[in-house]
Amino acid sequence: MVTNESYDFNKQTNKQTNREVYFDILRIIATFAVMILHISAQNWHDSDIHSFEWNTFNFYDSIVRWGVPVFTMISGSLFLNGTQSIERIYKKNILRIITAFIFWSMFYAIIIFVRGGSLKSALASFISGYYHMWFLFMIVGLYMIIPFLRVIIKNDFLTRYFLFLALIFAFIFPQFISIISVGFDKYGSFIQSVIDNINMKFVLGYTFYFVLGYYINKISISSKQFRILFGLGILGFFTTIISSMIVTNYTNEPNGMFYGNFTLNVMLEAIFIFIVVKQSCKRINFSEKAKLIIFKLSKYSFGAYLIHAFWISAINKILGLNTLSFNSFLAVPIIGVLVFILSFGVSAMFNHIPILNKYIV
Repeated sequence: MVTNESYDFNKQTNKQTNREVYFDILRIIATFAVMILHISAQNWHDSDIHSFEWNTFNFYDSIVRWGVPVFTMISGSLFLNGTQSIERIYKKNILRIITAFIFWSMFYAIIIFVRGGSLKSALASFISGYYHMWFLFMIVGLYMIIPFLRVIIKNDFLTRYFLFLALIFAFIFPQFISIISVGFDKYGSFIQSVIDNINMKFVLGYTFYFVLGYYINKISISSKQFRILFGLGILGFFTTIISSMIVTNYTNEPNGMFYGNFTLNVMLEAIFIFIVVKQSCKRINFSEKAKLIIFKLSKYSFGAYLIHAFWISAINKILGLNTLSFNSFLAVPIIGVLVFILSFGVSAMFNHIPILNKYIV
């Protein structure tokens, strides 16, 4: 998945405010989080669930699940607060995503074919996109409904009401049903059928994170509220780690029930990361040089996200390096840093090539 990654594609100036730096920092660390997620998932399913390795993969996988939600929150913050016309969104933002998808999807399809995959499987991959490119479909869908969401966020009550309904129908009910279904599948199915009859599709999906990002960016957070959200965020991280261990041992196979982006624990992780970076950037006086470095890395993050899946695979196939090559607790972050450097390096190179920098990265 992605990833990832909800980006604001508008041009920015090098002289940024700390408010803008906060979005850039979030974008960079969310890109790295998605890389760590995909690296830790490399041998997650095939490892013994009682082994040190599996528990290590579960730990890393659990603490970076906030990557895609945070990407989406960044886009919501920037686009719902912006004044871009629907025409501009289609001609600039959506068009860029489409051209990037075509280029990179073809790139991965060719790799699949060269490595021995059938023409049919390569073509299927090209149409659907490589495993991490699902995010591009999702973000295009959100961009298309921006005019409707802007009507909602003009009214504070409607914004909170929308988030409340989404919390109930996109998070609480589904997670409750998933937990019930582990031991009592027929009861879970019955409750699901009742919920389905309500047909509350309007507030489902990533629109919650899109609107939530705008809302958190807009409001002021008191010290008391920050402490509460901080505590809930820590609870979210521990819940993801421990609950995943418990349900995996109960089902006797790797179980990612608590990994989903629409679980309460992952939502709390995302809110934690968002507010901690937001509040921290208010207190840090970034130098212009630091801002420039952060801006450059942020600018390269889209391309880095698109190419990172290739490097994870290439490092494994060419160098024989994966999360089981040596101590897994060290392997995941070390490979993660290597993938980060290579991915951002390629993206930086592409960002300096005319046409490619406009439509591909």
